[in-house]
Order: sequence, then structure tokens, then C-alpha cells
Amino acid sequence: MTNIIKLSLIASCVAMSLSATDTNTDLLNKMDAMQKQIDELKASQSNVKDEMEERIDGIETKTMVDKIEFGVEFRTRVDNFEVQNAAGDEYSNTNVWSNRLRLNMSSDVTNDMKFTGRLSMYKNWADTGDTYLYSGQDPMQARRPSDSGLFVERAYVDWTVLSGEVPFVLTIGRQPSSDGPSHQFKDNTVRKATYSALSFDGAADGVVATVNLQKISGVDAMALRVGYGKGYQADTSYTYVGNSNTINDSDVIGAFFDTSLGLEGSLLQLSAVKAIDVVSNVPGDNQTIGDVTLYTAMVEFTDVANSGVDIFAHYAISQATPNGAYSLMNPLSAPGLTNPPLGLLTSTPGDTEQKDGSAYWIGGRYTVPFEAMNNPRIGVEYNHGSQNWFSFTQGSNDLANKLATRGSATEVYYIQPINRYAHLRVGAQMIDYEYTGSGYQIGAPMSMSDAAMYNPTALDKLTNYYLLFNLAY
Repeated sequence: MTNIIKLSLIASCVAMSLSATDTNTDLLNKMDAMQKQIDELKASQSNVKDEMEERIDGIETKTMVDKIEFGVEFRTRVDNFEVQNAAGDEYSNTNVWSNRLRLNMSSDVTNDMKFTGRLSMYKNWADTGDTYLYSGQDPMQARRPSDSGLFVERAYVDWTVLSGEVPFVLTIGRQPSSDGPSHQFKDNTVRKATYSALSFDGAADGVVATVNLQKISGVDAMALRVGYGKGYQADTSYTYVGNSNTINDSDVIGAFFDTSLGLEGSLLQLSAVKAIDVVSNVPGDNQTIGDVTLYTAMVEFTDVANSGVDIFAHYAISQATPNGAYSLMNPLSAPGLTNPPLGLLTSTPGDTEQKDGSAYWIGGRYTVPFEAMNNPRIGVEYNHGSQNWFSFTQGSNDLANKLATRGSATEVYYIQPINRYAHLRVGAQMIDYEYTGSGYQIGAPMSMSDAAMYNPTALDKLTNYYLLFNLAY
């Protein structure tokens, strides 16, 4: 009997132990299930958080893009130069490749204020810098081949101070003064700047006031502009050999009148610009050498009578008045020759006589109505400058600065659109220099016959064959 009781007790204990084991297993299974649910909830919360952060980042990015619109221009170009100097020697520089990048910005800050900017890089392939003639000269930054750095080519605010019947607008900052009319035909773009490219092409800082006369006159595009800027601004005093005076700032003032001629796509501009205390821009011997005044008239007709024909004509007069001062440096003289002292378009120290020059620039473009080839374009341009012609086009993107030519320049080109954003252009420039020093303000220009004796390395003839790919988006 006792043994039976003992066996019963043992069986009961085993049963209780087995029952407890089953209960622990169930509890563990339930705890595992709860832990999985907790982990899933945490993962869900993390995904929600990541999604919210992505949405916030997207909103912030969209807000920034909504404030500033960006555009890109990219160009790759190859040039092939053939040159003859005054002595009759010929040489060439072929297969010269370059890249140009522009990042355009615009923002409607308020209803009466808009910001526009452009960051630019322009360099020859595998090049790390520019020649000494261009380094440090403000109008040429990002306009002539340099290194791969980005320069601020444009940064200005258009502020509508007064609206109504006679709107009054101030344009403040680094002005839209490069690639002016009529470059848009060859560049295959809309008009990109304000002032005739025959007289000025390059970056410039200043303030321009525009009175829009279109509403009260009833004539499209009628406006009057007056402007003030600096061609050179000294931030300290300099002393050079032969001159103990401080370099004066180069102040620039101008007035411009625009109007259409009653035809759609027409534009007439008359202007007068004076640069006071022009400097020599000779590295190591910068000197204030006199004043330059430019009077310019230009007219354009775009798509005349829906014919696909664009035509333009520019004419300018330059008046250079030297102040008698001179630079002892001469970047144009031939090696081994004595450097004469040079003033504003003169080689005579103390000369203050006014030097008059003139130039004209004409051209046309025809859009071929051939949709299968995206309507290609054919163009031709011609310009001629006199002996004392001088303009402020040193910042031209054209490597030859052809509009500064003291002589004759002809260019023909063919544009093949690829799509609405990209095109190819192939062209040829032929320049015949009749006088030396085109594009430079120092030294008296010599005829090529005189240059053969005194400056035999001076450029006499230049031919350039080029091909470029351009994207603007």
C-alpha cells in the first residue's frame, strides 16, 4: 500500500512537471511572437521616419529650385589658325581645342525685383592658365581662355523702382554687357545682352537706369538708358618709373536709346559712351593715358517678312584723346627692338591730339526651310576698321577679336541644329590687318609696310577654320 502511495506521488510530480514545461513553452512562443510584432512596429516607424525625411528633403529642394531657375550652356570647339606676319613669314597653330561652360541663374525675388547671374569657365584643353596679357583683367574673366575655375561673368538685380505708364528700372551689379547684338545670329540664340557688340563686349560692373517709353509712345521696345560703371578701380596707390602720380579710376558713363522701326523683329539703337582716364593695361606699368568716346548706331531685322532672313548693320566712331602720359612697356614690340614710350594711340610723349577712328559691321543669316534637317542656317559677316579704330571688345569670346580689326574681316558659317537645345557650327574667318595693334589702346598704329621694317612680327593676315558643338538648356 505504501509503495502504491509513493508511485502515485511520483506520477503526480511528473505530470505537474510536464504540465509546467508545456506552459513555459507556450509563454516563450507568445513572447517570441510579441517580440516579432515589436520589431515589425519599430521597422514600420523607421520606414515612416525615413519617408518623412525624404519628403522634407524633397520639399526643401523644390523650394530652392522654385526660388532659383538654373540653365546650362556647354560648348566644345576646335580652331585651326594660319597666320602671316608683316615680314611675310607664315606659321600655323592647328587643332586647338577648348571647352566653355556657363551656369545661368535667375530668380524672381519679388514682383518688382529679379536677380540674374552667370558662372562661367572657358579653357583650352589641358591648359592651366592664360597668357600674361589677359591675366587679372576684369572684363576678360571667363571671356578668354584661362584655367578651369568658375568666374562670375554676370550678377545683377533688375529693380522696378516705378511701374505704371512709364516704368523705371535700375540694373545694379555685374551687367549683361557681353555677347551683345548682333552676336545672337551666329550664336544661334536669342538676344543675350543690351549693347552693340561692335563697341563693347566683356564683363562690366555698374548701374544702369532704364526708362521704358513703350506704353506712352505706343512703339515697341522704345527705351532710354543711362549708365555708370568702372573700367578700372584702384584700391591703393601705385608708383611707376617716369610717373609719380596715383592711378586714377577709369569711370564710364553712357546713354542709350532703343526703339523698334515699326516692323516685328526690328531694333534700332543709338548710343554714346565715354571712358574717362583709360589705363594702359600693361602688366607691370599700368598708367592712366587718356579718354575714349564711342558713338554707335545699330539696326537689326529678324526674320524679315517671315522669309527666314535676318540682317544687321552697325556703325561706330571712336575718339581717343591722350593726356600726354605714357607707358614705358610695350607688349607689341618685336624682340630685340627698343621699346618706345607709348600713350593712347600715340608713340609721341606729350601728345594730346585727338585720334579719330571708325568701323562698321554688317551681316545676314538665312534659315533654310528644310524641316528634314531641322532648318539649317547659313550666315555671312563683314567688318572693317580704320587706322585709329578702338573699341572695348577685349572681352570678346571670339579668340581673334575680329570686331577690333584695323582692316577687314570676313566670316562665313553654317549651323546644323541637332535638336531644340544643341547644334553644330562650322565656319571660317579671314582677317586682313591693314594697321598694327588691333584691339590695343597704346601706341600709334603703323601700316603693314612700316611694320615690316619696325615690327616685322606684327600680324598681317589671319585665317581660322573652326568647328563647334553647342548645348544650351
